[in-house]
Amino acid sequence: EEDLREKVFAAVKDYYQYKFTNKTFIPGQTYIPASGKVFDEQELVHLVDASLDFWLTTGRYAAEFEQRFAEWMGVKHCLLVNSGSSANLVALSALTSPKLGDKQLKPGDEVITVAAGFPTTVNPIFQNQL
Repeated sequence: EEDLREKVFAAVKDYYQYKFTNKTFIPGQTYIPASGKVFDEQELVHLVDASLDFWLTTGRYAAEFEQRFAEWMGVKHCLLVNSGSSANLVALSALTSPKLGDKQLKPGDEVITVAAGFPTTVNPIFQNQL
């Protein structure tokens, strides 16, 4: 199995070289993706590696990232979420935790946010009845 996996990875590396490197930019003709995706050969290999285990959401790479990021931040735990919107909700929910004692956000507390932003920036504040 490991030999076959390595053959797949070699093919992925070849594909990356063929598809994404040494492309000449031609003004007015070369497609530029709106999302500005930036990735390298190893990221494509990791993507395929995770999919071969059929981890299409989180898995060993997410667990490793959470653990290493927590160490880097100097905290006990780190938890990945699926989007910035979910991160806002998790952050506000954490700030309303009774475990924070007097520092806990409570209904009526002032929360300062951007005047014009994505609705999911403000919705967690209302959801937590602040």
